[in-house]
Amino acid sequence: MFEKIASREKFIRLITVLLIASIAILAFSILSESSDGRRQIADLDGGSEEQLCSVLSSIEGAGEVQVMVSYDSEDAVSGVIVIAEGGDDPVVASDLTRGVSTLFDIPLSNVIVFAREEEE
Repeated sequence: MFEKIASREKFIRLITVLLIASIAILAFSILSESSDGRRQIADLDGGSEEQLCSVLSSIEGAGEVQVMVSYDSEDAVSGVIVIAEGGDDPVVASDLTRGVSTLFDIPLSNVIVFAREEEE
Protein backbone atom coordinates (compact mmCIF):
# COMPACT_ATOMS: atom_id res chain seq x y z
CA MET A 1 0.00 0.00 0.00
CA PHE A 2 2.86 2.38 0.87
CA GLU A 3 4.43 1.69 -2.54
CA LYS A 4 1.23 2.80 -4.26
CA ILE A 5 1.15 6.06 -2.26
CA ALA A 6 4.86 6.75 -2.93
CA SER A 7 4.35 6.08 -6.63
CA ARG A 8 1.38 8.45 -6.70
CA GLU A 9 3.38 11.19 -4.94
CA LYS A 10 6.21 10.84 -7.49
CA PHE A 11 3.67 11.13 -10.31
CA ILE A 12 2.16 14.29 -8.78
CA ARG A 13 5.64 15.81 -8.34
CA LEU A 14 6.48 15.03 -11.97
CA ILE A 15 3.26 16.63 -13.21
CA THR A 16 3.92 19.69 -11.01
CA VAL A 17 7.47 20.11 -12.36
CA LEU A 18 6.25 19.76 -15.96
CA LEU A 19 3.48 22.29 -15.35
CA ILE A 20 5.90 24.83 -13.84
CA ALA A 21 8.38 24.33 -16.70
CA SER A 22 5.61 24.82 -19.27
CA ILE A 23 4.49 28.06 -17.63
CA ALA A 24 8.09 29.32 -17.52
CA ILE A 25 8.62 28.57 -21.23
CA LEU A 26 5.34 30.27 -22.13
CA ALA A 27 6.21 33.34 -20.06
CA PHE A 28 9.65 33.59 -21.69
CA SER A 29 8.07 33.33 -25.14
CA ILE A 30 5.56 36.08 -24.41
CA LEU A 31 8.16 38.38 -22.84
CA SER A 32 10.61 37.98 -25.73
CA GLU A 33 8.19 39.44 -28.31
CA SER A 34 7.50 43.12 -28.75
CA SER A 35 4.02 44.55 -29.19
CA ASP A 36 4.29 44.38 -32.98
CA GLY A 37 5.26 40.71 -32.98
CA ARG A 38 8.96 41.15 -33.79
CA ARG A 39 11.31 39.10 -31.67
CA GLN A 40 13.70 41.06 -29.58
CA ILE A 41 17.14 39.60 -29.86
CA ALA A 42 19.12 39.96 -26.67
CA ASP A 43 22.79 40.27 -27.49
CA LEU A 44 25.64 40.46 -25.03
CA ASP A 45 26.03 44.23 -25.14
CA GLY A 46 22.29 44.89 -25.29
CA GLY A 47 22.29 46.96 -28.45
CA SER A 48 23.23 45.51 -31.82
CA GLU A 49 21.14 48.17 -33.62
CA GLU A 50 22.87 50.97 -31.70
CA GLN A 51 26.25 49.48 -32.53
CA LEU A 52 25.26 49.16 -36.19
CA CYS A 53 24.20 52.83 -36.24
CA SER A 54 27.52 53.83 -34.76
CA VAL A 55 29.49 51.87 -37.36
CA LEU A 56 27.40 53.04 -40.31
CA SER A 57 27.49 56.70 -39.24
CA SER A 58 31.28 56.56 -39.40
CA ILE A 59 31.12 55.86 -43.16
CA GLU A 60 32.16 59.01 -45.00
CA GLY A 61 29.13 61.07 -45.98
CA ALA A 62 26.59 58.98 -44.08
CA GLY A 63 25.93 61.46 -41.32
CA GLU A 64 23.42 60.52 -38.62
CA VAL A 65 22.03 57.01 -39.14
CA GLN A 66 19.02 55.08 -37.88
CA VAL A 67 18.41 51.38 -38.59
CA MET A 68 15.66 48.84 -38.21
CA VAL A 69 16.61 45.18 -38.36
CA SER A 70 14.02 42.54 -39.23
CA TYR A 71 14.41 38.94 -38.08
CA ASP A 72 12.88 35.76 -39.46
CA SER A 73 11.36 32.99 -37.34
CA GLU A 74 14.82 31.45 -36.73
CA ASP A 75 16.09 34.78 -35.33
CA ALA A 76 18.34 35.35 -38.35
CA VAL A 77 18.47 38.79 -39.93
CA SER A 78 16.15 38.89 -42.93
CA GLY A 79 16.24 42.58 -43.84
CA VAL A 80 17.50 45.98 -42.81
CA ILE A 81 16.23 49.52 -43.37
CA VAL A 82 18.82 52.27 -43.06
CA ILE A 83 17.89 55.95 -42.81
CA ALA A 84 20.90 58.22 -43.22
CA GLU A 85 21.48 61.92 -43.69
CA GLY A 86 23.63 61.09 -46.71
CA GLY A 87 21.27 58.42 -47.98
CA ASP A 88 20.37 60.46 -51.07
CA ASP A 89 23.97 60.21 -52.34
CA PRO A 90 24.22 57.06 -54.52
CA VAL A 91 27.82 56.35 -53.46
CA VAL A 92 26.99 56.64 -49.74
CA ALA A 93 23.82 54.54 -50.19
CA SER A 94 25.85 51.87 -51.98
CA ASP A 95 28.49 51.86 -49.23
CA LEU A 96 25.82 51.54 -46.52
CA THR A 97 24.03 48.77 -48.41
CA ARG A 98 27.22 46.77 -49.02
CA GLY A 99 28.31 47.21 -45.40
CA VAL A 100 25.04 45.92 -43.96
CA SER A 101 24.82 43.11 -46.52
CA THR A 102 28.33 41.96 -45.68
CA LEU A 103 27.86 42.26 -41.93
CA PHE A 104 24.68 40.18 -41.80
CA ASP A 105 25.47 37.97 -44.82
CA ILE A 106 22.18 38.85 -46.51
CA PRO A 107 21.54 39.74 -50.17
CA LEU A 108 21.90 43.39 -51.23
CA SER A 109 18.21 43.32 -52.12
CA ASN A 110 17.35 42.80 -48.44
CA VAL A 111 18.90 46.14 -47.48
CA ILE A 112 17.31 49.46 -48.36
CA VAL A 113 18.70 52.92 -47.69
CA PHE A 114 16.60 56.07 -47.43
CA ALA A 115 17.63 59.69 -47.09
CA ARG A 116 16.92 61.16 -43.70
CA GLU A 117 14.28 63.87 -43.73
CA GLU A 118 15.81 67.27 -43.11
CA GLU A 119 14.59 68.99 -39.96
CA GLU A 120 13.30 72.54 -40.35
